[in-house]
Amino acid sequence: MSKQKGTVYLMPLPIGPESGKQFETEYFKDKLKEINVWVAENARTLRRYISALKLEIDINSLDIFELDHRTPHAELEEFLDENAASMAIGVCSEAGIPCVADPGNRVVSWAHRRNKTVEPLLGPNSLLMALAGSGLNGQQFIFHGYPPIKDDALRSWVADLNAGVYRKFTHLFIETPFRSDKTFNALCKWLPENAKLCVAADLHSENQSIKTFTINQWRKTSEPFGKVPVVFVVGN
Repeated sequence: MSKQKGTVYLMPLPIGPESGKQFETEYFKDKLKEINVWVAENARTLRRYISALKLEIDINSLDIFELDHRTPHAELEEFLDENAASMAIGVCSEAGIPCVADPGNRVVSWAHRRNKTVEPLLGPNSLLMALAGSGLNGQQFIFHGYPPIKDDALRSWVADLNAGVYRKFTHLFIETPFRSDKTFNALCKWLPENAKLCVAADLHSENQSIKTFTINQWRKTSEPFGKVPVVFVVGN
């Protein structure tokens, strides 16, 4: 099967104020200038980011389709099919690399079915940054998305992280910033005292912190993290 013309570019966005200087290369900026058709988690975030780069891109000419977990599949497919002849379609999430903990994978699935080229561009990924900085097992790991909200379900879920075959894996998960401290306290309460917990908080900011201690050591600190983005990494 021959490739169809056009490329779907997976374009990263900053995860914090220090992100840009690490990934905004000339190659990235050149690709950004080529894209007029976008699938974005938040159109306003994308427009503000592109405007701030001052690349002389006409923001009003961009055709942006907003995609989240509630977007009807038929609407997304219709937009993509209408723009199938475009030489470049950009995909971005609210922050970081798209398609990881993000519904952008639906666009990539469409691209593969149309046999188009897919090009992921290098950018910040809080999950891999946390895993690499944790000192825990990076050979076998599982990303769980968000943990349960209700206490009973959360307690059972935390217990499973350290049970049976899961013991050999490192576990990564995220939480909305306003629940970061609650989740941290639950982990300290319900994980075994010899389990290791990494808290990677406020990545790519001047207050970035990546710390790994045993649960017993964490229990001796009362330091709150506050309402900041956190990646939790649990291992043995």
